[in-house]
Amino acid sequence: MKKFSAALFLPVGTILLFSSQWSLASDLPYKIHESKKRLQAIHQNVANLRHSLAEKQKTQAELRQEIKTLDEQIRQSQNKLQQIQQRQHHTQTEIASLQAQIQQLEGQLQQQKQILSDQLRAAYMLGSETPLAVWLQTERPAEIGRLSVYYQSLAKARLELIQKTQDTQTQIQQHQKERMQQEQQLARLAAQTESQEKHLQEQRRQHAALEEQLVQRIAADQAKISNLEANAQILNSLVTRLSQQYQQQLAAERAAAAQRAREAAARRRAAERLAAERARAAQAAAATRARQEAAAQAREEAAEQARARQLQQELKPTPPPSVPVQAPRIATLPAPSVAPKTPTPAAPAQTQGTGNFPMPVNAPVQHLFGTPRMNGGPDWEGITFAASPGSPVRAIAPGMVLYAGPLRGYGEIVIVQQAGLILAIYGHLSNPAVHVGQQVQTGSLIGSVGSGGSMSEDGLYLEIRSHGHPVNPLQYLR
Repeated sequence: MKKFSAALFLPVGTILLFSSQWSLASDLPYKIHESKKRLQAIHQNVANLRHSLAEKQKTQAELRQEIKTLDEQIRQSQNKLQQIQQRQHHTQTEIASLQAQIQQLEGQLQQQKQILSDQLRAAYMLGSETPLAVWLQTERPAEIGRLSVYYQSLAKARLELIQKTQDTQTQIQQHQKERMQQEQQLARLAAQTESQEKHLQEQRRQHAALEEQLVQRIAADQAKISNLEANAQILNSLVTRLSQQYQQQLAAERAAAAQRAREAAARRRAAERLAAERARAAQAAAATRARQEAAAQAREEAAEQARARQLQQELKPTPPPSVPVQAPRIATLPAPSVAPKTPTPAAPAQTQGTGNFPMPVNAPVQHLFGTPRMNGGPDWEGITFAASPGSPVRAIAPGMVLYAGPLRGYGEIVIVQQAGLILAIYGHLSNPAVHVGQQVQTGSLIGSVGSGGSMSEDGLYLEIRSHGHPVNPLQYLR
């Protein structure tokens, strides 16, 4: 499965754009608020990553400075080793010279030993007689005197030669001791220098490995920051579209309210005009009837008076009636009745999701609703099932497919419009088995479990939204 960084992904509010005709205008402020919260969380994560990146870059600079120092120490150690090697070479030259001197001294020593051997042999040939006895026995004392002087000089030379031979041996031993000391000292210096160089090389290798790891981490953080910035840009576009949609809906509602107010005012004015016209017509009819009745009454009175005068003429002795004839009373018309106003129907109550839905996949629940994510970011707004890839996913309730396809952060998804304003969102699918506009029944095949999106392991993501708000799917599943 693809892994996504620390955390952040597109909110499911993006999905509701595909079903805005089923959403209420009052849900948009909540979605805008939630989207802004998510955008703020993304910006905070980006700031944290930038701070971590700056710390790692600072550590990388320190490592590079340490590597530079180690390189300088290695260079100095190599120069020192080169100087030691030069000293070794010079010492070897001196040792060779000393060896030549030793060989020369040994040659001289051999010569001295040979001369000393000859002198000792000559002394041995003289025997045990003293020089005085030899001088008394000889016939030529002068020669014996010269010979005595010669032997004395020879003895003195022999003693000097013996002393010189001893000095030569002592000098040879001293040269050999100095040579051995110089060789041992140079060997120790060379071993120390090589050990120090190996240690410095190992430190440099470790620092280089740490720098390589830091470079990889910095590259990963930069990639994560780029991904988060891309998500933030998409989310910002979503918030902008939602805000524009909300403003358009508010403007449409205000325009519709103003239109309804104008129409109501027009209807009210029309009703008032109609009532006034009816009142005027009724008054005119009443006045006409009153005039007609008054004219009829006047005619009847005139006829009665004429008959009375005629009777008076016919019956003169009969006195005239003392009570005058009363005109008939004219009945008044009733006031026009006004039609009662039609009551405005109450707004329908919000549909609540209820039911005993089956599980969409045969697998245990892994992440619960509202629990925090392991890699950071917003809490789970749905639940996840630990299902293996390829497992069949079934519809939990009948409805119509609103969307089927890829969505960044969720892989392949399917959105089903169920009863009222309840949406069932199936995420992290592979090859959805339905299409937009298709009617599905409970248990219908939606698709199969795949990989992708923001989960770090294979499985199915199920989210249920009621009136645009995420609710716990376990309240609807058995």
